[in-house]
Amino acid sequence: QIKQIRQLNDQERDEFFRSFDLVFCDCDGVVWFPLRDFIPGSSEALLHLERLGKKLVFVTNNSIISAKDHIEKFAQQGQLVVQEHQIVHPAQTICDYLKKINFQGLIYCLATPTFKKLLTDAGYQLAEESGSGVIKSLKDLNEAIYGGDPVQAVIIDVDFNLSAAKLMRAHVQLQNPECIFIAGAADAFIPFGKAEIIGPGAFIDVVTQAVGRQPITLGKPGKDLRGILLERYPEVPPNRILFVGDSLTSDIEFARECGYQTLLVLTGGTKLQDVMQLPPGHGQVPDYLADSLADLA
Repeated sequence: QIKQIRQLNDQERDEFFRSFDLVFCDCDGVVWFPLRDFIPGSSEALLHLERLGKKLVFVTNNSIISAKDHIEKFAQQGQLVVQEHQIVHPAQTICDYLKKINFQGLIYCLATPTFKKLLTDAGYQLAEESGSGVIKSLKDLNEAIYGGDPVQAVIIDVDFNLSAAKLMRAHVQLQNPECIFIAGAADAFIPFGKAEIIGPGAFIDVVTQAVGRQPITLGKPGKDLRGILLERYPEVPPNRILFVGDSLTSDIEFARECGYQTLLVLTGGTKLQDVMQLPPGHGQVPDYLADSLADLA
């Protein structure tokens, strides 16, 4: 049974707040609207959690903006002070993974310029695109797919300039079984403007089916991200962690598989009707429901 935060009595509300020590919180659609301002009451809710002694970590799939940009956005609220170690996003988790395995090779990266810059700033070498970028003939296609040096890793995240030729090149490189296949954000859909648009998960699936093997997925809802979060916060039992998100798939289902408590807010891509249509026991049913993060304050 889903418990609505607003309907909890004083005792139930107190028991709720005492049931967790660490909060994993999404950003887009939870703390702020994508491309817009803070959601009313969200900053007050986060401050309230801090005053209660809760540790806050922001687990986002948004590597379109850097961790520094996230911190500056939080700072706009004046009272919120967020440090870089509190921001978990795919570009950083992938850098941490590459460092962990002592990766030294060339990378073919399908992602935004901000994502790529974090990799290059960390000392990793990225392959350049082959050809002119505009496919007008079979010769152009051949150059785009087969040109350039072989790579030792392929990374796929959000790439707004993605093309069929780029996916084909990734597929060709991954036919080498020694080439590491890494995925960042794996959302099927992402919120944008007034609706949701197709996300990177669909394109990752295309390459996955073509090469016949699964990527190491270091963004939500990837199982490999679970291991990273466990390594970062080994002192907190999963059942003492509250995951707050707006997506049934990327947030709630992911968090339930991790053993966390879950709170769904209705300020993002999920509507109340979407939740009510889920059968009892479904993997996307949240423990708690709130109209917005402000319900916690």
